[in-house]
Amino acid sequence: MPVLPEWVNFHFPPKIHFEIDCTYKTGNFVKQIGSRIILLSTQKEMENPDELTIIKTSLEKHCDGVIVYDDIEDIPSYKDLDSAAYFARIANANCIVVYGSFESINAGKAISILATNDGFAEEIFSGRKIIKNNPLPLVIIPTRPVMGNEASPFFSVVDDRDRNRKYFANEMIFPKLIICDPKISSGLSTTEIAKTGIAILSASVDSLLSKYSNELTNSNALRAIELVSKNIVPAIRDLKSVAPKSALYSASILAGIAQSVSSLGLCYALSLSATTITNLDVFQSMSILLPHVMEYNLTSSAGKYVLIAKALDEDVSNISVIEAAIKAVEGIRKIYLELKIPQRLSEYEVKKIDLPGIATLASTYSFLDSLPRELPKNEIETILVAAF
Repeated sequence: MPVLPEWVNFHFPPKIHFEIDCTYKTGNFVKQIGSRIILLSTQKEMENPDELTIIKTSLEKHCDGVIVYDDIEDIPSYKDLDSAAYFARIANANCIVVYGSFESINAGKAISILATNDGFAEEIFSGRKIIKNNPLPLVIIPTRPVMGNEASPFFSVVDDRDRNRKYFANEMIFPKLIICDPKISSGLSTTEIAKTGIAILSASVDSLLSKYSNELTNSNALRAIELVSKNIVPAIRDLKSVAPKSALYSASILAGIAQSVSSLGLCYALSLSATTITNLDVFQSMSILLPHVMEYNLTSSAGKYVLIAKALDEDVSNISVIEAAIKAVEGIRKIYLELKIPQRLSEYEVKKIDLPGIATLASTYSFLDSLPRELPKNEIETILVAAF
């Protein structure tokens, strides 16, 4: 299910500022969007606090008021979001600046809607109450590449009632501005870089395989795949080098542009449900499941797999389409082998008894209608068994 109407081939309204060591300019950018700022970060994702201090100081210099909101410990629940939205209203905030990764960005998007609309999180995100008002303007400063989540008009939150992760999409929640400063991610470990880079690959493949993709979205997704394949190893080998990290940030933004129009797919659905039922985070889930999802879709999307193989710099000359498509899967597995990335759920202590639950929850996500072929729940479970 695309966020935009099906007749819209491309629409991406956010502004992007991409510069190494630019956090001290944040206030100068944000003052054009809002003057009373909530600076939001979850406690777990408050990485590189020195940069956060620089951002806060810059905002204070150029805006009327800045309040750091860090009451959310990790994964935001409906109760967390309602409390934060109430705080934003009584503070008369007119802009939310998010500093963080996946969960902080999810929270920021949700709070921006709740702060301007009547109703609680559970009512709005279950569809019982309609969003009538535009959300608070949102500025996102990712502390690492977030596989496009920093740029997309959708998010996921945990339902307090059943503890399942719910997906929500609306074109009104595109951020107004994305500030990418690769210097912020200087403290990432080799493991974090590896799973983050592979998650970008997964999101790019998901959006490329969507039946709603087109030439415009495909060009962004393929370029993202190319950037990751060429820069993930250098980023790991030289942790102090900023250039390959910059390329991964660029790849993440490109993946976000693609998925905003074409939608994500099976890898993302399985990852959201796996993070609900197991101790995996979304980046780990995306990286483990990608090769298995690609193998499942190979025959139904062979033409697109040829494009992926080319983006991975695989030689596809003088071979059949199916042989070239297989090269795409092989190219992905080569990266895994070089980085020594686990390719089995069992390597992360996921239990086989969890697989039916992961499949059941994944099958409920509305965006699975974007898949290139019909996918019954029992086949989702078959993919998980293969990945186990």
